[in-house]
Amino acid sequence: MRASAGPGEGIYANDVSRRTYEHLLALAGIALDAGFPTIVDATFLRAHERDAFRGFAQARGLPFAILHCRAEPALLRQRVAARQAGRADASDAGLAVLERQLAAHDALRDDERALAIEIDTGVALDADALASRWRGVVGR
Repeated sequence: MRASAGPGEGIYANDVSRRTYEHLLALAGIALDAGFPTIVDATFLRAHERDAFRGFAQARGLPFAILHCRAEPALLRQRVAARQAGRADASDAGLAVLERQLAAHDALRDDERALAIEIDTGVALDADALASRWRGVVGR
């Protein structure tokens, strides 16, 4: 399977994405069941993907939060173009993949927003403020 496939093909095909999220859930389970705090870094574009991880944490009585990173689409396009021009990044997702993500993602539901920490990646990050917000969400 070629890594630089377009939207819906190769590594971006629905069945490949499903298997990837299943594998991430299994790995997160190993870490969580061993007692380690765990962050899963993925796009989580679909509500059912987020629900699986939320349900997994809830079934174990563990805190759960969503770090919802966002930026203006123009800035995202600029970043992808710069990354592709530099050819030094591990990601091969180009503008076509970004456009599909922007057009076809499931927005956070109200119940998810209560668990979400919104991060505007277009501005500098205040790590202390982020940590405080995280403690507020997982303490609910």
